[in-house]
Amino acid sequence: MIKVMLVEDQRLFREGVEALISNTDDIEVIGMAESGESAIELLQHEQPDVVLMDIHMAEMDGIKTTVYIKENHPSIKVVMLTSVAEEELVIRGINVGADGFLLKDLYPDNLTQSIRDAARGQSVLSGKVATILVNKIRELTLDKKQILGKRLENRGMNLTARELDIAYLFMDGCSNKKIAQKLFLGEGTIKNYISEVYSKLNIRNRHEAVDYLKNLLK
Repeated sequence: MIKVMLVEDQRLFREGVEALISNTDDIEVIGMAESGESAIELLQHEQPDVVLMDIHMAEMDGIKTTVYIKENHPSIKVVMLTSVAEEELVIRGINVGADGFLLKDLYPDNLTQSIRDAARGQSVLSGKVATILVNKIRELTLDKKQILGKRLENRGMNLTARELDIAYLFMDGCSNKKIAQKLFLGEGTIKNYISEVYSKLNIRNRHEAVDYLKNLLK
């Protein structure tokens, strides 16, 4: 039998999950807490296999509580729950040792299967959370120019390879003459390319274009 602790400050959701789990033959809820502090207190008396942890809670949130659990009860699996997949929180949760990250709108059978998978030592992720991690990995493996191109594409701005080269160089502070030297092109050709970049960005001058491109990379 897989023993689960549910840490969630919304009573309706907490009791709904408990009712769902009670219909399974291999999972049982051995404790429920409405805050990180009460979860830590409960852990003095109960030893769950899996903790379902709401990430958003007052005072001691899900991330802080997960840190405590992983430092003091490393064998317990922690699956974080959230209503919205925010990149910063997902990365922080994974970094502190969470064994999974699920959105609360998942289907009931997906939740129970995720509990089983987590108890077996597997990492469990909702689709949107997995997408965030995939994109983050791509960013880490792409250089800045490639990231810039991807982020422009995401906004419907499709620059050619040469336009992207030139946009990146003038964003980096290169003059038209310097860009021409680097790319072995004439300055007039560079000016034409830059005009095309402005048109695709719907921007009228270099200063605005540089600010826009730099903001995309932040």
